[in-house]
Amino acid sequence: MNQVAGKMWQIFQQYSFKQKMVISTVLLAFVSALIVLILWANRTEYDLLFANLNSASASSIVSDLRESKIPYRIEDGGKSIYVPKDAVAELRLKYAQAGYLKDTITGYELFENNKMGMTTFMQRLNMKRALEGELMRTINQFQEVQSSRVHLVIPEDRLFEENKKGSASVVVNLKPGADLSPAQLKGIAALVANSVEGIEPENVVVMDSRGDVLLEGNKENSLLANVSNQYQMQQNIEKTLQEKVQSIVAGVVGPRNAVVKVTAELNFDQIERTKEEYDPDNQVLLSQEEYTETSNDLADSVNNYTVRKVTSNYELSKTVERYVSNSGKIKRLAVAVLVNGKYTKVTNDDGSVELKYEPRSEEELNQIAALVKSAVGYDEERGDVVEVQNMQLVDSTPPVEEPKFIDQIGFDFWQQLITYALVALGLLLGFILLRNLLKTSINNLMVPAPEGAPALAEGSAPEQQQSLPQAGQGEQTVNEVVGQVAGEEPLALPEDMFMKKLSPEARAKLRANDKMTSEVYNFVSEKPEDAARLIRAWLIDDKRR
Repeated sequence: MNQVAGKMWQIFQQYSFKQKMVISTVLLAFVSALIVLILWANRTEYDLLFANLNSASASSIVSDLRESKIPYRIEDGGKSIYVPKDAVAELRLKYAQAGYLKDTITGYELFENNKMGMTTFMQRLNMKRALEGELMRTINQFQEVQSSRVHLVIPEDRLFEENKKGSASVVVNLKPGADLSPAQLKGIAALVANSVEGIEPENVVVMDSRGDVLLEGNKENSLLANVSNQYQMQQNIEKTLQEKVQSIVAGVVGPRNAVVKVTAELNFDQIERTKEEYDPDNQVLLSQEEYTETSNDLADSVNNYTVRKVTSNYELSKTVERYVSNSGKIKRLAVAVLVNGKYTKVTNDDGSVELKYEPRSEEELNQIAALVKSAVGYDEERGDVVEVQNMQLVDSTPPVEEPKFIDQIGFDFWQQLITYALVALGLLLGFILLRNLLKTSINNLMVPAPEGAPALAEGSAPEQQQSLPQAGQGEQTVNEVVGQVAGEEPLALPEDMFMKKLSPEARAKLRANDKMTSEVYNFVSEKPEDAARLIRAWLIDDKRR
């Protein structure tokens, strides 16, 4: 290892000052980038452990994390805690079992530690607190509600006092961007009224955390609520009829080629009528009373008499009919349908193709109108109106772009992919640089230049160069030749030190070079005149070129 390091340092010393600076800068940048990549790839990834924590729970969890030496991060003003991603599931189970996430709302469990000798006032107060806590738990289960508060005024039963009605106030803290529908507000009022005795839905007030009244359940707003229900009913009917007509017309003229609007006029009058009819031909004996009086005088038989009276009560057949009309009946319908024309392809003189607009015929419009009348239940006696017109529509709706594949893949996937790609790129650059350095080292080790050897200048005359070895020296090795050229004794390089490190191809190439050099020496020593003629011919040929 020390020998390799020494050789590397010897090679490095052969470069100029500028080359040394470039090599040092590249190596330093590579090592720094590799360290940064390793640190970035092994960084801790945090994930949400709990959110919307109260101060007590957050303090307990942070203390336990600090004692356990688990890294954590606090955000959202101390309400959210982040821990390493691989420990989230285990920590959630741990803190849930330890009771760190206890519900701060107190319900009926308030009576579990009931004390003896409690006064009636304290019992009623605890009952009120328990009812408020249970109602808060139920309201907090709404998807739109983040937290809530409930305040109850429960009437007390007193002697010689008329029944008093209680009241309730509900304050809801909604999630960002969430809103409660009118039906949900009525549901909250009904929930409170049916959970507490003595409270009616009209005595429940619901407001949000900003102080805006969402539902005021007094009788004065009953008329407004009724009007709101009627308007909602009208909108639902119009929407249903519009969807029917739109689907039928779109099947004829194509999608996005028709505009349909429906206006429904409803009758919300409620009529109650009672009708009684009597049938004089159909009599029924209701009751009958018979009175008989008889006189028997033996002395005066002339004055004897008998009186019989019958009183009959009859009841006529009666039919009672009670009629209550339904409210919300359709009083009149008005349907407006605007359809687009046709487009045909036309080839111009220059060969270009364009779309030409053609209006629809009157027959097609009548057919569409007949379909629309059948769909909405057209009644001429009711005064319904159906209008179908043909006009060229301008489509200003931008085309809906399908989600790209890059958008469908999560951020974590791309983050990991980029991390692995950068690490692979850094390793590849390091491998290329190391391979080039090793290649340079091997080439220098194959024929090392001795220290102090004079460098042969380019274009020097043959007389200035060292003469070739004489005959009989063909058996010398490359190391001996290099030593003679340098004017030194032959160098004995430790061939076993680097020959074993060379590949078989490099070894074969080195042996071939040694064999060729030996053959050249033998040829020059055996036939010096032929060798001189050959060299002279090469020189003449070079001058002619």
